Amino acid sequence: MRAQVHQGPRARGSARERLLAVAEELFFAEGIHNTGITLLIERADIAKASFYSAFKSKNDLVDAYLERQHTTIIERLHIIERSDDSLPVKIVRIFDLLATATAQNSYRGCLFVVAAIEQPQSDLPAKRWARVHKMAVLSTFRNIFEDADHPHAAEVAEQLAIIYDGTLVTAAIRPESGAIERGRAMALAVIDSYR
Repeated sequence: MRAQVHQGPRARGSARERLLAVAEELFFAEGIHNTGITLLIERADIAKASFYSAFKSKNDLVDAYLERQHTTIIERLHIIERSDDSLPVKIVRIFDLLATATAQNSYRGCLFVVAAIEQPQSDLPAKRWARVHKMAVLSTFRNIFEDADHPHAAEVAEQLAIIYDGTLVTAAIRPESGAIERGRAMALAVIDSYR
């Protein structure tokens, strides 16, 4: 999943905010490796010195970009988690978020997995954020089931987290597969199987 980018006239803001907005556009659509500092500076319409004033390096920008994406997505999941909806409705709403993310023309898969593939080294931000994000998604599922007093909350959460991730991958590789609908149905079937 990916936080939705709002296209339109670039807002005039700080160099940091403008660079993050450009990173949101380019890192996911073009890739981290394919997006150089020169292009980021050009698209953000800032001076090179402003880039290095805002971020020590491209990896620092990648770190801030992934943190922002993580925060946005997890906040959306927490809204669903804290809602008064029934357990099945909460799960449907989570898969609705995936449907929104995968409908974007630039969708290439889970942005954290894509970033981790581009930056597999453990000392770079992508791999760390991929794990942080996946653990937070798992935790959200677990909280949803624990709040519903589900007797197998931890196991069902693990299964749904795997379906969630598999849905994101399949939607990218085989968009014709109906991955979101099938993933949603599988998740609901898992819940039903524990009743």
